[in-house]
Amino acid sequence: MTAPIDPIRLAIPSKGHLYEGIIDILKTAGYKVRRASDRQYEAVISGQPRFHVVFMRPTDIVLQVQEGRCHLGVTGMDVYAEHAFEAQDAAVVVPDLGYGGCRLVVAVPESWVDVGHVMDLVDLTAEFKASGKTFRVSTKYPALVRQYFRKWGVFHYQLINSDGALELHPSLGIADVIVDLTSSGVTLKDNRLREIGGGIVLDSASCLIGHAPSLRELVAEGHGGPLALLLDAMDGVRRSEGLLHLEVVGQGADSRNQAAKVAEYLSGQGAQHIARGEVWDEAGRPGWRVTALVAAKKLTACQRSLFDLGAIRIAGLPAQFVFDRDAPSTFDDLKARLAGAPIA
Repeated sequence: MTAPIDPIRLAIPSKGHLYEGIIDILKTAGYKVRRASDRQYEAVISGQPRFHVVFMRPTDIVLQVQEGRCHLGVTGMDVYAEHAFEAQDAAVVVPDLGYGGCRLVVAVPESWVDVGHVMDLVDLTAEFKASGKTFRVSTKYPALVRQYFRKWGVFHYQLINSDGALELHPSLGIADVIVDLTSSGVTLKDNRLREIGGGIVLDSASCLIGHAPSLRELVAEGHGGPLALLLDAMDGVRRSEGLLHLEVVGQGADSRNQAAKVAEYLSGQGAQHIARGEVWDEAGRPGWRVTALVAAKKLTACQRSLFDLGAIRIAGLPAQFVFDRDAPSTFDDLKARLAGAPIA
């Protein structure tokens, strides 16, 4: 009797942009998650029987990966970093999945015209202490804030932990400043707050983490194992984002020269992996073809110039996967890190 193969548990946020982003990446990579409803907390991946998907809060994902109950998990780098000190067996596999980008920043009231840099908080907090007042900082990330303030020499403050909307805290008198996530800064501005110089505590994005002991076992299954195939597919999808596979075809007596001019033009437009060669149409007439990877947003602006250079047809198809022999491999990088010192 064949021994049963252990499932690979992948934890995904149950809702929100972290959920939507990874579901889209997995689907594009050929790993479609089958979830009957948003009230269902378990799911399978079509055609991938080893993978068992569970849905939970981003914070819980870090803790469950740390305990080894889940082998892989998707969360925010901010959440992982906040709990890293207590999750030493949770390792970062992909630090940035390409979506959910934001930054954890110190924000002060706009009226504080004399506070322009984090160094100003050193003197300000000392003044608060000397006058018998407490400098209060609202945040959802106490561990990161303590580490950050310690680095800058800010010691006289009180942390106020809150899971609610922090932007209101200064105006309500709950706190003097906040340390919170922002992407565009619009919400801060709408609430009469602003970032200060040197005030970025952490740059964050969605990330893939894993249980280090389990990762070692999965890496040992080799390049044909489920972990390698998943990471390779995700690499291919992320490298193809925003790119078109461009084909430019033309005819003429001077095919080689025309193709060279088109290739040179595309190179100047930032195209990648440019190749050119000879082609023949259905009547056997010779022509030329240039292929390349080009940013989708540039193609329309390029078309007239390509026609002027002799093109008779231009086709751009979405590039679902891009694999480059010389590009970094997430799986190979993970394998090398696991073979060396303990990863984090």
